[in-house]
Amino acid sequence: MKTPTLHHIKLFLSLLSLSIFSTTLHATTNSTSLSWQNPIYIQKAFNEIALKNEYSTTEGRILKWNTPIRYEFVYHNLPKNPLIENLFNTHLQHLKTITGHSIQQYKPHYLGKANMFIHLTSDSDYGSVIQSLSSSPIPDIERNSHCMAHFKQNRQNAITQAQIVLPVDHVFSKGLLVTCIVEETTQILGLPNDSDWVNPSIANDASKIELLTGLDYLFLKILYDKSLKAGLPYPQNQKAIQRIIQKLANNGEIKHAHQTIKQTGLYPIIH
Repeated sequence: MKTPTLHHIKLFLSLLSLSIFSTTLHATTNSTSLSWQNPIYIQKAFNEIALKNEYSTTEGRILKWNTPIRYEFVYHNLPKNPLIENLFNTHLQHLKTITGHSIQQYKPHYLGKANMFIHLTSDSDYGSVIQSLSSSPIPDIERNSHCMAHFKQNRQNAITQAQIVLPVDHVFSKGLLVTCIVEETTQILGLPNDSDWVNPSIANDASKIELLTGLDYLFLKILYDKSLKAGLPYPQNQKAIQRIIQKLANNGEIKHAHQTIKQTGLYPIIH
């Protein structure tokens, strides 16, 4: 099968009615007060998304990758899907650009092994694949989630491995392909929590936002600033976070975050 062209991807996504979600994103962002650019709000929202996890205890410590991310696709009784791989590749390269962290698709000649696995499965196999990968604390997760991600961390709170499971037929039928790709891959970088008051953000499940926002961009810039170390606990990490936010304000990144996030990644494909 040939790798789909940009034209094919745009056409396919339009058939999935993703333009509806894009319109919602535009409306949500425009109607939201610029309070999300306030340093106090940014820090409060970052603490909510990065230092908490609704399914496990984090002790308010910073979670992030220290080692390079090498990802690979794992198919479960499904044929290779270049369209989905293309979308994952594009978003992961966007995350690499934002964070400055090394993220590449694993190749056999690389030293070491892959440490991020993207599992593509059918809806009927979704539950069994999840059970084979993790002992999730979420009851009936296959019935209560559209897609899922899980990561492991070491004693220093550095993330060492991650798994993403995508039930392909299910997300296609619900129009959630892009939403799942963006949300799950972004969360496993160390932003594990969801919140209905953090807005505009893909971490807000009450919204219809499917692509990274300016606020999400700032979360990633804060988390992967070299001065913020994995395992740094609350409240000691607060001064470091304040300094990073001040630096982002001084260099104009907070002011221009909404425009910056749209320049690369999935935005040019979908819009």
